[in-house]
Amino acid sequence: MGKTYLVREFAKKFYDNIFEVNFEIDDNGNKIFEDNLTIKQLLKRLSAYDVDNIIIPKRTLIFLDEVQKCLRAITALKSFAQDGNYDVIATGSMLGVTLNSVSSYPVGYVETIYLKPLSFKEFLWANKYKDSHIKDLEEYYKNEQMVPEGLHNVYNNLFLQYIVVGGMPEVVQTFIETNNIGLVVKKQQAIIDNYSKDIAKYSTSLVKERVRECYNSIPDQLAMDNKKFQYNLLKTGGKSSRYYSSIQWIEDAGLINKIYRLKTFDIPLRAYQDKSCFKLYFMDTGLLLAMYGGKNLQGKILAGEIGIFKGALFENVIAQILVCNGLIPYYYRRDDRLEIDFVVSLDDKIVPIEVKAGTNTKSKSLLNVIEKQNLEYGIKLSMNNVNCSNPKYKCFPLYLTMFIKD
Repeated sequence: MGKTYLVREFAKKFYDNIFEVNFEIDDNGNKIFEDNLTIKQLLKRLSAYDVDNIIIPKRTLIFLDEVQKCLRAITALKSFAQDGNYDVIATGSMLGVTLNSVSSYPVGYVETIYLKPLSFKEFLWANKYKDSHIKDLEEYYKNEQMVPEGLHNVYNNLFLQYIVVGGMPEVVQTFIETNNIGLVVKKQQAIIDNYSKDIAKYSTSLVKERVRECYNSIPDQLAMDNKKFQYNLLKTGGKSSRYYSSIQWIEDAGLINKIYRLKTFDIPLRAYQDKSCFKLYFMDTGLLLAMYGGKNLQGKILAGEIGIFKGALFENVIAQILVCNGLIPYYYRRDDRLEIDFVVSLDDKIVPIEVKAGTNTKSKSLLNVIEKQNLEYGIKLSMNNVNCSNPKYKCFPLYLTMFIKD
């Protein structure tokens, strides 16, 4: 259940039929785009490709799947757009990387949508929760009111499930259908293995090994107290000049969320980012946990034994949700004694966010920053219930992060 499934369901709902070309499983699809890319020639070759499937203007969806295998199909999107009579959706894997190789990208003619892991809201939908349930939760957030304790415990447990399962559609489906964490981990390991193969397949020989080094080091770097990405942990004497392009490759591939350090608290935040200091978070927390390996780590998380890797997992899932919410999070670190996990801009206000695992939630750094920087308020996220008795220090349960939006 991924991008291909979504496109087919979309076509069923809004079109009379779908004309599909999958470049991964049929090499003949490439021949359609080998020569002249005029709309007339494209339609002629498409009709010859599948004579039983008639393309009707505005009533047929043309679906080009796995276009990373046929980059000229991406160039051809301009011809379809200029003609205006045919609707086309092109999907692919690692497009953030492969698009750099397109000789003539149709700038201005293509609307790009990036498919991210399921959000916590979508995870709730998958678990049969309705919009009305989520709307009720949002009211507790907006009104800064405590969630009834029974519900609070239910959603805390669901959030721990989300950390373990993550948001990869195939993994979530396995969890929903079987409730078997062992099968979930096997699916996650298969996805991680596929990413390793994609790195070998789509990265150049020059950066391939360095990409793998950087990607495999992320879990270890996040497990440290200082989670800033450190090149010298990859190799003695490692420097930015050696690994910069490799990290950029991983980011372009959509495998990570890159969070820059904030030098000072001022608007706009982007103007005060330090691009030489950053943290790398996995785009999916379930995959991060699977990469740690070990026996029954998932079971311990679900049982509430959340001390292990708490910084890595809880920060990672909050980074994942904030990015999914359309925010650009930063982090702030003055020294070993003062660090703020995330800083975001909400309604043109600078809002520091601290993430705490469990219910022991002292946060001297957050209080210090709010006071010293004269900020309107800060947010603490933990397993505890809502507590906004202090308007400058708002405490919300982790699962309500899905409502922190600009």
